[in-house]
Amino acid sequence: MQEYYFQCKAMDTLIEIAGTGKIDLFEWEKEIENWFEQFENICSRFRPNSELSLLNNQPIDTIIQIEPTLYQIIKKANDFAAQTDFYFNPFLGKALKAYGYKETFNEFKDKNDVEIEPYQYEGYIKEPIEFLPVMNGVIKKGDYEIDLGGIAKGWSVDKVASIVKELGLENGIVNAGGDIFVWGEEERTIGVQHPSSELSDKDIIQFKMRNGGIATSNTLYRSWNVGGKRVHHILNGKAGIPSESDIVQATAFSSNTAEADVVAKILCMHNFKEAIPWLTKHFPHAGCIVVKNDGQVAISQSVKKYVTRIVM
Repeated sequence: MQEYYFQCKAMDTLIEIAGTGKIDLFEWEKEIENWFEQFENICSRFRPNSELSLLNNQPIDTIIQIEPTLYQIIKKANDFAAQTDFYFNPFLGKALKAYGYKETFNEFKDKNDVEIEPYQYEGYIKEPIEFLPVMNGVIKKGDYEIDLGGIAKGWSVDKVASIVKELGLENGIVNAGGDIFVWGEEERTIGVQHPSSELSDKDIIQFKMRNGGIATSNTLYRSWNVGGKRVHHILNGKAGIPSESDIVQATAFSSNTAEADVVAKILCMHNFKEAIPWLTKHFPHAGCIVVKNDGQVAISQSVKKYVTRIVM
């Protein structure tokens, strides 16, 4: 079998694909690169002419036909919102903008202070959007903007993994800045970066696994100053404000990366002692590793479903 490795920059992060097998498609790497470019043109809220941005500018209570991929992701995001009682809430685009997150993080992360804009969160809507599956249509039920940052990257990892598997990559890994999907018989060693910026060149934990999706959320890295106060990008969907928790980092394991993405973010909304019980109740098939602000690490028993060995 032949070994493959490919990387490109997309979604404000480094994408890596590696594995073994036999791919017959000529210039498959270019095909994947083009797929990610198209994906951003559909789902990025930072591109003013993306399909998502166009949808966000549409009026409420109007039938809107949207691009099929966007329809699929918004439907999945809405399902996760309902499943998690709106702790995960993809309808908080205006809140993120109000806190200064108007452009990609790499474009504004070095600003000394970001001004917060007036924003009144009026609470989440139980049924924020109506879906019309026959026509890939939606009807917005509130004056909100959709942000897919909590699920789109994981969804893209799952999708690209399925594409390259069909092309012939039998044992592989897709890694989009820590959102990872692994498959095949080959055991892989994966490290989770230390949450502290002073130790970001080191792994806080390493593990070996063969199959599954992984995602890590961190409240320290994607954070910035607003009016002298440090805030981060993980908003509590029920409150519409940056979550307050003693957890600084959560790594989630699931059968797919999109779900791991959602779970990791919600774990960062819970306190250290509550995180694993919440996971066990709501996502018993998933696993997690959570890191407290004092350096303590907790690992759910369910991680054993995905990991063959853990190295602290």
